[in-house]
Parts: sequence; C-alpha cells; structure tokens
Amino acid sequence: MKKNKIITFKKALLTCFFLMLLITSLGMKVHAQLQVGDKTGEVLSTDIIASINNKHIPSFNYNGYTAVIVEDLRSYGFDVRWIPAERILRVERDFQDDIVGKKASTDSSATPGIKLYDVLYTDIQTYINGEKVESYNIDGQTVIYFNALSEVGNIEWNQDARMASLYLEETDGKFGKSAENNEETGKEEIAQVNSEHSTRTPTNTPVTRQQTRVDPDARFLQQGNFHPSMIPANIKIGLYFGETAVSSIDIESDSGFRMGTFENEDFMDVLTLDEAKNITISHNSYYYVGLKSSFSSLNQMNEEMKRVRKYTEENLVYARMIDGWNIYLGPFHSKADSKDAVEDLVQMGEEDWRIIEPSNRYVNISASNQPFIIYDKNEPIYVVSAGQDYTNSIIKIGSKKYRGAVTALRDNNNRLTIINVLPMEKYLYGVVPREVPHSWPEEALKAQAVAARGFAVASLNKYENLGFHLCSTVNSQVYGGYEAEQQRTNHAVDATRGQVITYNGHLAIPYYHSTSGGHTEDSENIWTNAVPYVRGVTDQYSSSSPHTNWEKTVSTKEAQDLLRNHDIRVGELENMYVSEISSNGRVLSFMVEGSLGHRELIKQESRNVFGLRSSWFQLEYDTKNDIYYFEGKGFGHGIGMSQYGAKGMAEAGYRYEDILKHYFTGVSIQ
Repeated sequence: MKKNKIITFKKALLTCFFLMLLITSLGMKVHAQLQVGDKTGEVLSTDIIASINNKHIPSFNYNGYTAVIVEDLRSYGFDVRWIPAERILRVERDFQDDIVGKKASTDSSATPGIKLYDVLYTDIQTYINGEKVESYNIDGQTVIYFNALSEVGNIEWNQDARMASLYLEETDGKFGKSAENNEETGKEEIAQVNSEHSTRTPTNTPVTRQQTRVDPDARFLQQGNFHPSMIPANIKIGLYFGETAVSSIDIESDSGFRMGTFENEDFMDVLTLDEAKNITISHNSYYYVGLKSSFSSLNQMNEEMKRVRKYTEENLVYARMIDGWNIYLGPFHSKADSKDAVEDLVQMGEEDWRIIEPSNRYVNISASNQPFIIYDKNEPIYVVSAGQDYTNSIIKIGSKKYRGAVTALRDNNNRLTIINVLPMEKYLYGVVPREVPHSWPEEALKAQAVAARGFAVASLNKYENLGFHLCSTVNSQVYGGYEAEQQRTNHAVDATRGQVITYNGHLAIPYYHSTSGGHTEDSENIWTNAVPYVRGVTDQYSSSSPHTNWEKTVSTKEAQDLLRNHDIRVGELENMYVSEISSNGRVLSFMVEGSLGHRELIKQESRNVFGLRSSWFQLEYDTKNDIYYFEGKGFGHGIGMSQYGAKGMAEAGYRYEDILKHYFTGVSIQ
C-alpha cells in the first residue's frame, strides 16, 4: 500500500467526519433516523404467566420485561381503537365489556429466552386512558409492556409462581370486583355457590403444628455492627445480562456526554462530547495500533496525544487498559491494515507502536460509527449526560431513560452486560412506584421506601460475580428507572432518606409481600432459618386486597401434568391432601398419592407446583366433575410486611414507623 494513497484516503475520511460533526452542531442527528420496519431487538419466550383479573393473557419477554399485544386487550375489558389518519392506537377501559380472556401458551414449564420474533421500529403511538406509553411492532402487531397497564389497575407479582397479575379497577373503585350487585343477584350467586359445593368435600383434615420456641439464627444472638456508613452512596443495577445480554446498545442524551471513571464513589471526568447526542457501546472486533508503553496518568497521555496528532491523520482513541492509559490508532478491519499502519509510522521515525488484536475483554464506545474510547472490562469507563453533575444525569439506555451513568462489561459468551450506576436514593425513586401504586397513602409509601432501601443494602453481593449489585427485575426488586418515577413516591424516599430497619444492631432484611390474608407467617415455616424479627402477626388491615380470599380449580389431568412438569412422578394420580399446617394456617406438608407411590411437598413446594397465590389454602375435591378446588388466602410468601396491610394501617392513621414495627418484631428504625 502506497503512503500517498493512504494519506489521501485518510483525508477523505477526516473530511467526512468533520462534516458530520458540523451537521450535529446545527442540531441534526448524526445517526441515520430509524425507519419503520428497522430491527430494534428481539422478543423472547418467557415462563412468566401474565393474567388480567385471573384470565391468562399471551405474553412475551422484551428487554427483560413482560410484554403483551395491544389487540389482545379487547378480550380483557378494554376498547381498542385504531385511528389511521393519526397512526394512533387508543386503549380505554370498557366497564361494560366482559373479560373473556384468550388462550395463553405461556406456562411455568416453558423454556425462557428462545427467540420468537424480531422487534421492529414503528411510528404507531399507543395511548392508555389518554397517557402515551412505549409501543413496539412484533410480527405486524403492536405490543406494550405489561407494566404500562398499572394506571388502570393494580399489578401484583408472584415470584415463586412466576406470575404477573393485573387486577382492574372497576366502577366502584375496587379491584377485580363488579360494581353492580343487588339483592336478587346476591341470592342467585349464593344459590349457585351452594350448588357447586354440594359435590365438594375436603380431601383431608390437616394436623396443626403447634407453635413452639425455636432457637433463632445464631448470628442474631450477639450485638451487630451495622452503621449508616455501610449504605453505599452508589449502587450498580444490571439491566441486561445473562439471557438478555446484548452485542451493542445505543445511548442518548440531549445535552451530550461525559465519559469518566469512579474513584471513591466520585465521578472523575475523562472526556466530554458536547455535540454528540447518540453514542453506541459495543464489543470490540477491530484491530488497533497502540503505543508499546502505557501512561500512569491521564494528563501524561493527553500531552502525548497532542504530539501524535501532529504526525498522523489516523483516528485517535483513548484506551484504558489494566496497565494504565494508552493511545490507540484505528480501528482497522484486518491485521494486514494495522501492519501497514505500523510500517507507515516506522517510516516517519515513530517506532514505539505495536498491533493490538481483537480481544474478548475489550469494549468500544463510538460516535457516528467512529470509536473514540476502548477499555478493558476490568477498567470500565462510565457514560453520563453532559452539562450537570453525575447525580443529576439522565440518559436513555436502549429504549428507556435512567438516572446516573451506564457502562458495559464483556461476559463469558462474548456479549455485553449493561449496568446502570446511580445514587442509592435515586435508585429507590425507580423502585417504590414499581412495588406499590403511587396513589397509596403517604405513610404506606414511606414504609415501602424504608423496606426497599434495607432490602437493597442487604442484597448488595447477590450479583457480585457479574459486576453489579442488583438486577432490575423481581429477582431483586423491580426497578423501572427514571420513567417509573412519581412525585409522591420520590417524596417518600426523600422523607426517609438513609433509614433502614435493624435488629439488635444487625441490618434487618425487610421481606415483604402483597397480601397476608389476615396473618403473616414465621420465617422458618416458609424457608429454613428462624429469624427473630420475622414472626407471624395478626394482619386485619389487609382485608381490602383483592387477594384476601381466592380460589383456583385444577382438574385431575391438569394436576398430573403440573406434577410431571416438576418431575414429581407418582403414576396415576389418586389423591392429594394437606397433611400439616402451621399455627398461622399455612401449609407445611402436602401429600400427593398415586399408583406408583406417594410424594410429600414441603412448605412452598405445593404453591410453586400448582401456581398458587400463597401457601395458605385448603383443598377440596369435586367427585362429580373430577376437579380439585384450592381455596386460599393472601398473595405472596406471607412473611414480613404485607403491602396491602401497610396501606390499611396508613389509612387507619398509623405512621410508617408503627407499620414497620408491627410487621417486624423487636426492630428499630435508624
């Protein structure tokens, strides 16, 4: 390759680059605008079962969240109107429509993470009760996130059963209940219920295990050493990882970007791009040419970069490696091209350059398809919006806005783990409204804020091996980012800033659930350890919950299929019954008997197998119809704070400290 040809080509590239920067400075986007039909992602299969008023709805996994098809909502009490002239879908609650549901293929035995469709860019806008929500196109159909329906009802999550349930607010202001009810209708319903129960009988009378003194977990016997300084200023949240990891992700900011590192929780600037509004983080597959020796400081490297600019027209890239800062030239698409570049440098008397080959450790940050930073996964660079302090940064990561910073790490499958780093308190801004409705009483929101903060601090090591603290899903706490924030829940976080629950000097893990059903449970009756501050207490204030009482029917055939899906093989099913319950009412032992033997399901196992809302239930069998009836109470594991109970206590005038001390025995708020 001749040197003069290289220089001419480089000048042409440089001219194009500066023209693009000029366009950007005039307010035009450098990146090509997305066109309708452009691929923006993939929809994956999910084992999460979504339902609306107990009717299953087909669902998918997109960006780690449950998504549903807008048109399907017609079968669930919604009016869906298409306005072609405006390219708008308007979705309104229709209180006259019956909820009939559709057949959903999703089930708890499904294999999650299998690609189903491409997600395509769409110019169709979707509004729910007048509020615009994010929407996407899959296979010619418009889909929205299931969480977008939270404004028309209450969404509950059952982590053990992998169920997301929406309970619609009806005309009487209650969830999942009809507003129309008169005396005659009531009589008819009672008669119908009596008729249905005539052939139903309990399968067994369970033994109640009397509450006895249980030695608490040994770690609580001595004074703990919790101090508020143990709450980190910043927290790292995994947004995309494992099955949802990506090969690249787009970042947007109206004010441009600042790139930097964190030192002792403080953000330290490296480089600012005021003009760029869009950048891309991707895994590295390029060759570069780098200096043979690194720099111990960024200032030293910047001085050398000024000198290098005088004798080369190659693109200069900031490189942050394990051994320090470096200057890379490139990128090059082949080893031969990078070798030619080294030879050109040698001819100019610059011999301290070497070829840098692609590595599964490196990550690129690019603007206008031109890399300007490359870093090793063990020395990450973080991106925030320009023009304000890191703590006030708001950036768009993929399709959603988040506070704070973003970085990416290479995983073992050569994909990128995307991490949002932000102040702990502002992380809670995006958690509390995802856990409870923002319209709930202020003291209930404060109780949830304290519980969510304590849960986050107690769980910081959960994903340490993946490079972050918590994930954004129900496997940690549901975190919706900046777009989930509400003024009332933000205020609840601010009003309880830094507060957590402690027991005997130990940080308490504030477990919580939706609805107790009237009484919470002792920790050892759900899990294993006897936690002294997680004792069963009376919970009369949760009665307003739609889950206080529930019923689920399962035919013998369905029961056999569910058992088989969970590798419980007893042959032809002959009987099922509750054999032992706790003094608080929840199932401790559930027996399954079949032609090939029997199997005992302990504690939460029966709930998980049959997809029940809680483990507080009794079982009846209808001999005429060959159906088992699970009649239960509550929603969730039942230990710690009942969220609906907290709501009821707040409505009764209790303060958040009183609420927390009711549900957690012998604790302090500090």
